[in-house]
Amino acid sequence: MKIKKIFLIASVIFIIGCDDENSVSKLPDISAIKNISLSNMVFVKGGDFLMGDFGPLTGEKLPLSMHQDDKKLHSVVLSDFAISKFKVTNLDYANYIKLTNKKKPIINSLLEDYPSLKKNDYSVGVTWQQAKDYCLWLGKISSRNIDLPTEAQWEYAARSRGKFLPFATNNGRFEPGKNIPGESQIEKYTDGLGFPFYPIGKYPPNPLGLYDMGLSGTEWTNDWYDPDYYSHSPKYNPTGPKDGVKKVIRGYIGSDRQYALTILRQSSAPVPDFGGSDDYEKNGVSPRYVFRCAMND
Repeated sequence: MKIKKIFLIASVIFIIGCDDENSVSKLPDISAIKNISLSNMVFVKGGDFLMGDFGPLTGEKLPLSMHQDDKKLHSVVLSDFAISKFKVTNLDYANYIKLTNKKKPIINSLLEDYPSLKKNDYSVGVTWQQAKDYCLWLGKISSRNIDLPTEAQWEYAARSRGKFLPFATNNGRFEPGKNIPGESQIEKYTDGLGFPFYPIGKYPPNPLGLYDMGLSGTEWTNDWYDPDYYSHSPKYNPTGPKDGVKKVIRGYIGSDRQYALTILRQSSAPVPDFGGSDDYEKNGVSPRYVFRCAMND
C-alpha cells in the first residue's frame, strides 16, 4: 500500500532526533520537519473490528466503561492508514507557528504556574481547529493526505488493530510506576501540579508502537460527537456525524483508570472552556487538550 511505502521511505530519511533539546528559536528547515513527522508515522494495516465496550465479551463479562454512549458494539472496517507514534509537542507547534506566521496561541495559566508543561517535549494544548489546521498543514508540506484521526481510527490503533485491550499500554494493563507514571513521578513532571502530564516517549508504547494513547491528555479526533452514533454508524470507514456542537475526544489526564480506557468516549466544544469559562482570548486552552495526526491514502 502507498502508506506503507511512505512509512518505509520516511524511516530511511529520518536524520534528526525527535527529542532535540535545542531552543525553539533555532528553527529546523521545513524539509527536516516534514521528514521527522513522516518517519514518526506508524503504518496501521486496515481490517475489521468490534468497536465499543467489549467488556461483556471478555474477563468477568462486565462492561468496562461507566458511560452509555459506547455500549453498542458494532462492526467497523477500516482501510490502511498511518498515525503518529507521538502526540504533537510544544516544540512541534512552536516551529509550525514560526513557519506559517500564525498568531501564537493564548498561554493557559497552568503553563505559567507550572513551567515544566511548557518544555519542548510535552504535548501542546490547543483547540480542535488549531489541531486540525496543524495536521492539514503537515499534509500540505508533505503532499500527503494528513488530518486528525477519525474516532474509529483512534480506537482501532489504540487497541492495536482492534484487539480487546482495555489500555493502550505495552501489555494492555494499567500499572502506575511501570508502564505509566506513579504519583511521585507525576509530581516531578508537573512541578507539583499532580495531574499526569508528562513528556512524550517516557513509557513503553502499545504493541503497535504508539505512545501515551489514552494517557497524558485527551486527544482530539476529527468526528463530531453524537451519543447515539454507534447505533447507526456506517460499517466502512466511519467519519462521524456531518455536524454537531461538540467534538469527540479520547483519553484523559486523570490517574483514574476509567478515563484511560481505549473504548471510553468523551466530548468537548471545539473551543473548550477552562475553569468554567469559554473565554479563549483570556484563558487559552488547558494542556489537557492534545492531539496527534493520521495519514490516509
